[in-house]
Amino acid sequence: MSTVLQQQLKNLPQKPGVYEFFDAKNKLLYVGKAKFLRSRVLYYFHKGAELSPAKQLMVKQIHHLQTTEVSNETEALLLERTLIKQHQPPFNIDLKDDKSWLYITIDYREKYPPVEFVRRPTLTKHIKLFGPYVTASSIRKLFPFFKKTLGLKTCSLPADKPCFQAELGRCLGHDINRNSRQHYLQQLKYFEQLLRGEIIQVAKLLNSKMKQASQNKDYEHAARLRDQLRALERLKIKQSVVSSSRESFDIYGLARSGDMASVTRLPIRKGVLLEADRFLLDKTKGLAEAEILTEFLEQYSIAAPDLIKKIYLPIKLKRVSIKKLSFNLPERGFKKQLLNLANQTAQNHLRQSVASWQRQKMRAQQGLKQLKEVLGLTHIPKRIEGYDISNIQGKEAVGSMVVLTNGLPDTKQYRKFKVQAPAKPNDVKMMAEVLARRFTNKDWPRPDLVMLDGGRGQLSTVMRIFKAYKIDVPLVALAKQEELLYLPNKKKPTKLESDAPGLLLLESLRDEAHRFGINYYRSLHRKKTVKSAWDELPGIGPKFKKKLKAAFGSVKILRQASEQDLAKILGPIRASAIKKHLG
Repeated sequence: MSTVLQQQLKNLPQKPGVYEFFDAKNKLLYVGKAKFLRSRVLYYFHKGAELSPAKQLMVKQIHHLQTTEVSNETEALLLERTLIKQHQPPFNIDLKDDKSWLYITIDYREKYPPVEFVRRPTLTKHIKLFGPYVTASSIRKLFPFFKKTLGLKTCSLPADKPCFQAELGRCLGHDINRNSRQHYLQQLKYFEQLLRGEIIQVAKLLNSKMKQASQNKDYEHAARLRDQLRALERLKIKQSVVSSSRESFDIYGLARSGDMASVTRLPIRKGVLLEADRFLLDKTKGLAEAEILTEFLEQYSIAAPDLIKKIYLPIKLKRVSIKKLSFNLPERGFKKQLLNLANQTAQNHLRQSVASWQRQKMRAQQGLKQLKEVLGLTHIPKRIEGYDISNIQGKEAVGSMVVLTNGLPDTKQYRKFKVQAPAKPNDVKMMAEVLARRFTNKDWPRPDLVMLDGGRGQLSTVMRIFKAYKIDVPLVALAKQEELLYLPNKKKPTKLESDAPGLLLLESLRDEAHRFGINYYRSLHRKKTVKSAWDELPGIGPKFKKKLKAAFGSVKILRQASEQDLAKILGPIRASAIKKHLG
């Protein structure tokens, strides 16, 4: 144990917080959280500590530590997850794909709340959140059914301006008649129940309302309810009733192989088994099953704020910092059978994932080997960087850099650039600017190969930049039309077979650079559009703009506000001017 670490251990606070372990080279090894920092950290160095083989190896490498005190356990948990995602320590479990999970939001701040898909939800008092949906395709396939059946509002038009779907009777989120809002809010309640898996309950309610409408001789309304009931019956067929007790709970299964593990969640709602969620975890080698499940649940609970209270697991857990959850171990009956199903599903998912990963790795190795031969490289290119420029007529130009490490996407190494666009659109000059900025940054790892999206012109320009900055890195340009490879000091381009592993690798890098760049461009464009809408409000300076944003949140909501509401903040003159401006 180092002298620095010995001194630090003596001065640990007995308060909630986060601790970080570093090795002698200041590399972050592990991030943890604790209700009492001193007790938790000292436990790692106690002779009788029951540590997994992985944690024993980690302790031998610890040179010094760092602690951050917080107010409570919840803050510690949130900070821990943030640090893990930011730094990816080698001894923390990595929950794959959690950044791309899909959520559904209902914004009740608006008169007719719209329903939207989001990737990174904002938690506020008046926005209801459902998810995450780990398999995005399943909810996307199901959503059109909900939208059509319930008339959900997905457009951005104000209440008094019906969209085309509203004219067809498929969007109820507009002022069509006197009871429009009340009817739409009722449809949203049905939607929330359906998202929670309560199809039978909604069907019973609709059946009751249909009979009532028929008795009142409101046959048109009764017919609409009948159609909704028929649609729900088709949906109900796809569900499995596993219990007559009408219970709601989650069952988790676990499987592991080498450094990877899979967790499956079977959600049972009112006795009905809904679609399972499957999660892939990395860096689990040497960890006990209890450690894997504990870390998974603590990470997942942050992403899924509406977890069901009752949870069944294959093993008992000693320490889980998740309040208001009940952990149980099924021993017999249908719950034990469901647990076996969850474990088997996790095993199948892990087997398929490992096989897929191995195929990707094999294809990547074949591609790297071919590129070494075709491009005349001295060694296998472990790090390949690809670049792309995104803009419209030279405006809002951005550059993107994506990276393949050992032939596989390394998203932590991706970088974005705002480009100082020339007077006239010129992708070659903009590419030159991006590369010049990239290679003046000495903190980024040196690439073994740089790939450009383009032909001879892009290659020649970049060669001049490399010469000016004395950069000695192999270059290749991939032209789009015939997929030709342009190399320095070679007059004729190289053409590979369309299924050549080296070409497929470069094509995937180019496509990823384009995707990453265009997403960044769209993000900047949206921000500028929103900013312009606020800035164009007549007679509004920074002070009043801040007040309006705090009160209404968006220009879309501001447009729906009455002149009287605006006058309370701005006064009658400014309020009248803004209402006229917004139409």
